[in-house]
Amino acid sequence: MMRRIFLLMLLWCSGYVSYAQYDIGAMNYGLVASKNFGEEKEFGLGLRIEYAFNCSTTFMAEYNRSLAITSNKENQEYEGYNEFALGVNLILFNWYPTTITAGIGYVGNDANDFEFFEDDAFLSLQTGGMIHGAQIKIRALHQLSDPIHIFGELNVKSLGSRYHTFLIGFSYDFYN
Repeated sequence: MMRRIFLLMLLWCSGYVSYAQYDIGAMNYGLVASKNFGEEKEFGLGLRIEYAFNCSTTFMAEYNRSLAITSNKENQEYEGYNEFALGVNLILFNWYPTTITAGIGYVGNDANDFEFFEDDAFLSLQTGGMIHGAQIKIRALHQLSDPIHIFGELNVKSLGSRYHTFLIGFSYDFYN
């Protein structure tokens, strides 16, 4: 009997803990640093906004600027592209203060070298100077304090392996 009560209490507490990461209506703002898998000397910086629709679902908008440093004997050049993404994340696992989320979404960028990598793309559409596709993301999020989270995130994009990224960053809830 005591074992059943203990298991029932454990299930009840784990249900509470699994939805305790986000307050409904919370807005988190974040900064990220990213590393692209496709280019050795390419890295990125970005901004994101996250809105908690409910305790287990968040909507996200993000902007990233990828930079590649190319050098020859005379000078160094900086090339890059802008990327914009919209998506939704769901909580897969939460053991407070750490949460694992996964999500899907839209991604678009203005890279001018897509024709070299287009054969590697699974799902893409090019309109004018923009390349459109989808992304799948998985994120490990750790709450340092009530308004501050740090995270690591892997983004796999349908645009091809050249555009896959790993991000680290932090987010802050200004209204907490």
